[in-house]
Amino acid sequence: MDVFQSVLRIVYVLIFFIAVFISLKFEMGEENKDERGKSISNKAYGIVFPLIPFGWFLIELYDHFIRPLDYDTYKLVIWFLISGLMILHGIIISVLKRIY
Repeated sequence: MDVFQSVLRIVYVLIFFIAVFISLKFEMGEENKDERGKSISNKAYGIVFPLIPFGWFLIELYDHFIRPLDYDTYKLVIWFLISGLMILHGIIISVLKRIY
């Protein structure tokens, strides 16, 4: 079971780095400088970044009302929130590039 969890963590980190690469390549490339790129960027940010306070709110609700989280678990959950939203951002950029 430990090997399976380790493989899942490695795959998750690889997906995270791929999403970061997609986002940075789009943001720093020539594609983002035209009106189409600005529209894609604005829509991707408009979807993902309002989810940060919402996700944090849900984590806080769980921490206060369901079960208190210890510090290490809280750090891990916040890391999954931020990295998961970065993965979502990369996916949205990829999808919007194909649509527009």
